[in-house]
Amino acid sequence: MFHNYSLDKRVIPMVQVSTLTENMLRRGHKLNAILLGTGISKPDLQRTDMRVTYRQRIQQYNNIIELMDEPGFWLDWGNEVSISDYGLLGYAMMSSATLQRAVEIAVKYHKMAGAMYELSFVQEEDEAILRIDRPLVGGVVSQLMIEELFLGVGPLISLLMGIEFQPNRINFNYPAPTYRSRYQKAFGCQIRFGQQYSEYRFDAKLLGQKLAAADSNVAKSCEESCRKLLLQMEIEEDLISRICHILLSTPGEFPRLDVIACRLSMGTRTLRRRLMALGTSYQKVLDDVKKELAIEYLESTSLSVQEISDLLGYSEVTNFRRAFVKWAALSPYQYRRQITDPPESE
Repeated sequence: MFHNYSLDKRVIPMVQVSTLTENMLRRGHKLNAILLGTGISKPDLQRTDMRVTYRQRIQQYNNIIELMDEPGFWLDWGNEVSISDYGLLGYAMMSSATLQRAVEIAVKYHKMAGAMYELSFVQEEDEAILRIDRPLVGGVVSQLMIEELFLGVGPLISLLMGIEFQPNRINFNYPAPTYRSRYQKAFGCQIRFGQQYSEYRFDAKLLGQKLAAADSNVAKSCEESCRKLLLQMEIEEDLISRICHILLSTPGEFPRLDVIACRLSMGTRTLRRRLMALGTSYQKVLDDVKKELAIEYLESTSLSVQEISDLLGYSEVTNFRRAFVKWAALSPYQYRRQITDPPESE
């Protein structure tokens, strides 16, 4: 079956990718290793209006984890924050009347910041709770994402309220790692592992406190802009999914851009312009589909590389090999060998 479309939605702000990239560059790592397999180029990092896919962001996280080669390394990084880090969403939070309203805004529009999980806000007795559920990915990447969020919550609340802040308790829905002793230093509160949910818990009394930069007019304007932007993102995501569905309906006979535009009931220039606004192009979407199909064929069939090349519409098998190496940093033969003959565990 074709890989989950949700991973190919372009919702991650490029600033998140570039910030992590700059952090790793300062630590002496090479750009090509940081971005390996993401399809993100050096010029792309400067495109502040561009968004990348969940899949590209996950690949970057995997690269960072491999390069650092130290479990839980992110716990030692600290997390200084500024409102501008969160873009429009940050200003909507900052101008809110109270901390509770700022939290509600953050939860309502968290997808704008490229979150790869569901975030909810609940209250139990005297505690306010930020709860994470249904992450898009598991394993160490999921752990990194959850802890990265929680590391930023405290500094953000301190910034919004202008006071020192500490959570009451943090729960994680996975077992305690071997380096669990580092969590106390990182979070400064009680930590529990193996819980039902990953949760950030703090004193509910703080929710009613007014924020220093509260401004009802700015808050209203920012929230309306957040609403419009989130709606636009959902419309744009649907556009790419629809193109993918059309391409997958006729593998080996991929339509031209003008045919796709006609199927979508819009002009060719309009489609090209809308894709450009998403930071992509028809060729990039087509390449993504071909990549996924190639991986599916290599993993699930006994088709030869020549036959897969033909199915994907390449005139020469060498062109397919070249494209696949660019996608996976392996040749099709190496990729299939890696699947059929995995390395023996030590």
